[in-house]
Formats: sequence, structure tokens, C-alpha cells
Amino acid sequence: MRKNFELQPQIDEVEDPEVFKSILSSLLAKIDFLEEKLSMITEESRGKENIIKTIGKKEEQLDRMRHSLTEINERMERPYVVSAELQAVKEVLDVLAESGDCNSVILEGEPGTGKTQWAYSEVGQELQEGKDVALIHIRVKDTMRAQDLLYSVDDVRRLSDAQSRAQVPEEIKDEAMFWKQKIVSGEIDPTTDKGYMAFKAKMRAVVELGETSKDLDYLNYIDLGPLGEAIYQSGKGKKIYLLIDEIEKGREELMTGILDEIENLTFTINETGTVVKGDKKNLRIIVTTNTEDSDKIPPSFRRRSLYHYVDYPSRSDLSQIVELNFPGIQKELLNYAISVFYQYHENPKIQKRPSTPELLSWIRVLATEYNGRIPEDVPHKEILLKYQEDWALNVGKINMQAQEQIAESKGELPLYVRKALQGEHVFHLDSGLNSYYDQYRFSKFYAHLQNQGVNFVTPYFEEQEGENDYGDRITKQKCIRDFQVIVPGVEALGDGYYVIPDDKIDLFEEVIDTMTEILPPGQQFISIIEKSKNLVKGKIQIDGYEYNAYMSEDGRTVINRPYKE
Repeated sequence: MRKNFELQPQIDEVEDPEVFKSILSSLLAKIDFLEEKLSMITEESRGKENIIKTIGKKEEQLDRMRHSLTEINERMERPYVVSAELQAVKEVLDVLAESGDCNSVILEGEPGTGKTQWAYSEVGQELQEGKDVALIHIRVKDTMRAQDLLYSVDDVRRLSDAQSRAQVPEEIKDEAMFWKQKIVSGEIDPTTDKGYMAFKAKMRAVVELGETSKDLDYLNYIDLGPLGEAIYQSGKGKKIYLLIDEIEKGREELMTGILDEIENLTFTINETGTVVKGDKKNLRIIVTTNTEDSDKIPPSFRRRSLYHYVDYPSRSDLSQIVELNFPGIQKELLNYAISVFYQYHENPKIQKRPSTPELLSWIRVLATEYNGRIPEDVPHKEILLKYQEDWALNVGKINMQAQEQIAESKGELPLYVRKALQGEHVFHLDSGLNSYYDQYRFSKFYAHLQNQGVNFVTPYFEEQEGENDYGDRITKQKCIRDFQVIVPGVEALGDGYYVIPDDKIDLFEEVIDTMTEILPPGQQFISIIEKSKNLVKGKIQIDGYEYNAYMSEDGRTVINRPYKE
């Protein structure tokens, strides 16, 4: 389907990222050369409509190639901080893909949390390690069809070729007129003349060519779509990252239409009967979705993939991201910018929360204009805020001594509550799973998961110096990476909460401590901790027991009941 080009050997042997950048530059130069040639052909082909249409299509493809190569080159170099949780998901995805079980993951989170960039960074890292890897990026639109992602037939070029092949050359027409005059004038016997017999054989060949042109080999006119190309390349031994970006923007028919292809990596080109097969160990499929529309993804699609919620970076992680992008940034400016940013980002009245890319753009302007000094107010709000109502929020210069303490997000339901309200079965696992001193309690549970063939990541601890309540210096074991179990259909929601379907409950029963339950509207709170237009948080009493509770806008109340009472 695809032929290797002369730069392929260089790509296979590349170790230095600078060499790879040079190769990308060579590719872009080749694309420029091809476009110049196409332009010349277009000028020479005026009046030949089919040829011009075909050339136009090829020019569009070249333009997309240039854009893709330029974007990969630029995005691969962006600094990226991978959370321990996301790294754990990557490790499990690799294990499952190598075994042929599952090679796709759904990344859900707010815009700007780095879901898309993670894929580019992984590819960039592997290229720097000298691996033969490529990235294919699909930006989903509501007009996309499943068929378009697999392959299309270039009918314009096929028609043009058929017409050119079926056309009788002028010299044949002249020769036919010559023999016609000979026969009409009686100069030859058409049944015995050897010259005429040879001409008849030539004419039969022309007729046969014309008939053949009506059914040209479709194989020469197949253009693989991005999903089809990823499957094909993986089957040829090349490692591919396929990024399906913001899949919720597509129609449900798109998602259900590619289920089998994503799971089995096989499809058939109906026009030729050709079966294209991929290899799971060579293909990683990363599906991203924004939280506000994630419920549009059908359950049948979710069951075939791993799941990870990409939370917004913590203050420390965000500081690290900024410092990677702005080496040597003054500490005061860093603290000021992040503190102001979080005041907007966590404000429940904000219409559109600013994201990490907007923070980086804002800091770039501050660093240039103020040269490390701290502004008196909040300049250049146009970078952070996108609605007039947000501009009116009273967020000015903040108390620098309180910058290290940023309040928890207010006015928003926790993720596990939102999932429960969407009809998912949500459970909380024993918090002791992430305690260094409680690990002995879970050896049987870990063995159970292993015997069932379940992939999981045990918690990771590091020694840290600290003080006890009496001021004595002691060594503590801090959990750096939480326990995670990653199974298709099971969604890790953070803080020990998981969506667990009924057919997977038996895997976790011994460590489930609570189950999330939805109560009907009309519940009476005995105390209220927080109240906004979006929620009520407080305590309610049921059968003599008090429960922490969240009430949503529609009046439904969510609590966590003990799993085994």
C-alpha cells in the first residue's frame, strides 16, 4: 500500500533528536518540491477537468502532511510533566498491548490538562531513544464517518485514467481510415491481406484495453484513512501512536462504527477484497474527551478501552511545568502568577476556566513586560479570561504570604459524584491500600488479582524526614504513587474511587469499603458545609446514621454507604 522513501533508513537508525529534526526538514523540503511540480502540471493541464481535480486533491494531502510534520516537530519539544498515575497507566497499557489484550486508553479531563500533549511527548521521548515510532492525529469532527477513517476510493483519478486508456490514439484512427479506403476501392482482400490482418489484431487490443479500463484495479486508487493507515503500518511492524482527539465531537455512529476495527485491528477493502490486519503490540490508541461531554461516549466503546481521568495539575506540578517552560523564572513572579491563576481557575463563578496554555502565554507576557517584577494588579486579563462576566470578578493582587495555601475547588461536584449521577456504579476502595504500614493486610488481595490475570500497580513509597507531634525527628514512608488497578471497563476516578461494572465486582469485594448511592429529591440536611447554585454539601441523617452528602442542581442527593453493613 505504501512504499518506503529514501529517508527511511536514516529514520530507522536515528539516535540524536537533532538528526531527526534535520530529517523532518528534509521531508518538508520534499513536500515543497512536489507541490511546485504539481503547480507546473496544473498550468499545463488547463481544460482537463479530471486531472486538475486529482492534482487539487494531492495538493491538499501534501499540505496536510506539511502541517502534521511541522506540528509533530514543534509539539515533541514542549516540556511535559507526567504524573505518577498517568505513567502507571502507560506501563499497564504497554503490558496489555504486548499480550494482545487491550491497546487503547480513554483520557478524560478538563481542556488544558495535557491529554493531547501527552501523546506527542511519548512519541518524542521514544524517538530520542532511537525507536522507530510515528504519531497519527485524528481531530474528530461531527461530519466524520467511520468509513472515512478507514479508507476512501479516489474515483476522480480512476475515471480520468479509465478515459485516457479507453481513448483510441490518432495514429490508429488514421490507419483505420487508410485500410477502409483500400477495402472500399477493392485494392485488397480483407480476408487474406496480411497487412490488414495485423491491423485487425492491433484494433482488437485497443478494444480490449477500452473494456479493461472500465474495471481498473481498485487497489491502485485506494487512499487509507488515518485509522486504516495506523492499522496497516502496525501490521508491517512499525510502532504507531494513534491519537483520536475529542472523540465526543463525533456522532455516536462514528464511535460505534469503529469499535470492531479498534478492538480487532482488522478491516476489509470491499472494492478489492483486500484484508488489512494490524498488530496490537505495535499500536497504541489514545482517545481524549473533555469532561463536560464525556457522557456522549457509548458504554460499548468504553468497555474496549482502559480509562484514566487526567486531573488538573497540582500547584507543585504546575510550578514544575512553568519552570520547565521558563528556566530561571524569578520565584516571586512564579508564585504570583500561579496564585492569581488558581484564584480564577477555582472560582465557582467563572464562565470559562483558564487552562495551562493560557497561563504559560500570560507568564510569557509578564516576564517580558515586567522583567521579574510583580504587577500591582492583574494585567492582560484578555489572555486568561474569555467572557465579560469573568472580567468583573474581583480578583486582584493577592496576599503573597498566603500564596502557598490555595483553597480546594468550590462550587463543583467531585468526579465520583458526577459519575454516579450519570448512572455509573461507583465504589471506594480501602484507603489502607496506599498506607505503607497496612500493606500486609492486602497480600491476599494482590494474589487474587494476579491469579485472575488482572493488571495492577502496587503503591510506591519513599522515605522522608519529618517530625512527630512531640517535635522529634522521625523517618516517614510517603506514598509517591497510589495503588491502581487498570482493567477495561473499570474507571479509576482518583482518591480511591472507581467505576466498577457488575461483572467485575468479585475482583474487588474484599477491599471495597463504601458504595455510592443516589437518593431521591427532598432529602433534609441537618448541617450545611457549602452551598452554591450548583450544589449543596453537608450532612444528612438516615436510620440514625449521619452521612456526608452532595445535592445536585436537580435535587438528587449522593452519599457513600458502607459496602458491607
